[in-house]
Amino acid sequence: MKMQGRVDGGMRLRASARGGWVAGAFRVLIAASVLVHGAAASARAAGQQGAPVSAPLSPVALPDVSRLHPSVQQQLHESYASLTAVEARGDVAPQQRGDAFGGLGMLLAATGFADEAARSYRNAERLAPADFRWPYYLGHVQKDAGDPSGAAESLERARRLRPNDLATLVWLGRVYLDLAQPATAAARLGEALALEPNEPAVRFELGWAALAQQDYARAVEQLTAASALDPEATAVHYPLALAYRGLGDLDRATHHFERRGTRGSGGETTSVAFTLPDPLLTALRGMVRTPQFYRDRGSDAAAAGNWPEAVENLRRAVEAEPGDAATRVNLGTALEQRGDARAAAEQYEEALRLDPGLREAHYGLGHLLERSGRDEEAIARFRAAATEDPTYVAAHLRLGDALRRTDRLDEALAHYREAIALQPADVGARFGEAMALVRLERYAEARDRLTEATRVRPDLSMFRHALARLLAAAPDDRVRDGARAWSLVEALPEEEKHPAVFETMAMVLAELGHFELAIDWQRLAMSATARAGRSDVARQMADNLALYARSRPCRTPWRDDDPDHRPGPRVEPGLLDAPAPP
Repeated sequence: MKMQGRVDGGMRLRASARGGWVAGAFRVLIAASVLVHGAAASARAAGQQGAPVSAPLSPVALPDVSRLHPSVQQQLHESYASLTAVEARGDVAPQQRGDAFGGLGMLLAATGFADEAARSYRNAERLAPADFRWPYYLGHVQKDAGDPSGAAESLERARRLRPNDLATLVWLGRVYLDLAQPATAAARLGEALALEPNEPAVRFELGWAALAQQDYARAVEQLTAASALDPEATAVHYPLALAYRGLGDLDRATHHFERRGTRGSGGETTSVAFTLPDPLLTALRGMVRTPQFYRDRGSDAAAAGNWPEAVENLRRAVEAEPGDAATRVNLGTALEQRGDARAAAEQYEEALRLDPGLREAHYGLGHLLERSGRDEEAIARFRAAATEDPTYVAAHLRLGDALRRTDRLDEALAHYREAIALQPADVGARFGEAMALVRLERYAEARDRLTEATRVRPDLSMFRHALARLLAAAPDDRVRDGARAWSLVEALPEEEKHPAVFETMAMVLAELGHFELAIDWQRLAMSATARAGRSDVARQMADNLALYARSRPCRTPWRDDDPDHRPGPRVEPGLLDAPAPP
């Protein structure tokens, strides 16, 4: 099962509709404007790095936070109260006062109160001028508020405190491009490149800087390098299209323009951005402990396969918002993956109490029930999921498998066909349909369905293998075709020739009358199966070996107890009674 909701991660550069920046086609090509670092700016910055100035601090009042989640309101009130208490004392060191202002500023910035955050950061920087964090965070507030000049000044102060900070250098490159100063941007980005030559976000921004300087060949070089380092970042294609157009290569420009992103429901183009490691921004995002914060952290942990961390964060999300049924489904999924099936079932059941029509909760509970060997209850849950949402392909497929496993073949066939109608390339539905037809002894239809599946999914050898077995051993004389079966099985890739394929080879050879070879292949299949720990299956395969020894072909493509006829997870009796893992 997949987690419900989104999975984000990292600081993104230039990703439309994903919170990053979107560069206009010619925004960075404007003529250079006035430099931001005149003598006065340098003097101001130098003064702020010395002893704390005697000028009074800016007043910071807590804004109206009533629109925020109650837990966030509480965080802000507690932070403001802590600041008030610190300021009321007369014996607090400037660094501690700076931390109090800066901590409040981070919460204000994270919740969208830019002006109040900027005042808090300025106070923090005055009190603790050697602390890198405050000019860095102030620069981001100014950048996001549309003040690139102020952002450049603040980030330059941060750079002087920490000259080798990668994120600072990259963001300076970005704001200098916004100021139409591509040479200065390239210089800062060059420093970043010297620190991290394999960081794709640096190469990406250098590509934009080269574009702004109309150095199209260098732009192609840097953007191509960025793409090689992060092939999934589709944001590279738009500037590459501009660079190739600048070089006069319209074919490549068109190629990249067409790959620049995907079209959203509102007609907008979105793309996958480059991620830049930025610990301070990551910390800022982690300031606000809303249910969504914990949901996002849980989703991130799940995407990384860290199920204990996913469970911890999703539990916190549920505690903060106990009435959110979808989060409970996600928690159930994480608990199941961690090995606590009983607790997972409890979450699915609570989700259904909150929202009886939640298809994912029915589906998740059905999966646990079939793992427990409780097929009738599982069927009821899968049926409920498919009823609540008739377009839910996974529910139709799982229901079809459970019905086929319990010999209700006609009903299983109906659900497989519903899944195929909704998603024609679904592998499980097409294979299930063919196997149900085989069990129903409708061999010609099964042959036709497998033939169609090889056309729809030519990349999958499983359909060619199943078709070869059916053509070799179907009891229907009108269906068997040994020569065609041989051409299919012989063409299977060597790396995909497992014991079941060896058995199919034997069936084909016996159908063609090569019984001695069939015996050899059957023995090979039996030996490989036994080595795989399935001696019971190997003994059953001896029935076909006896047939070939008597010069008789096989007329049973799949034994009735073959896993291809009995799909489903491994049954774990007592699964839902098992205690939670430590």
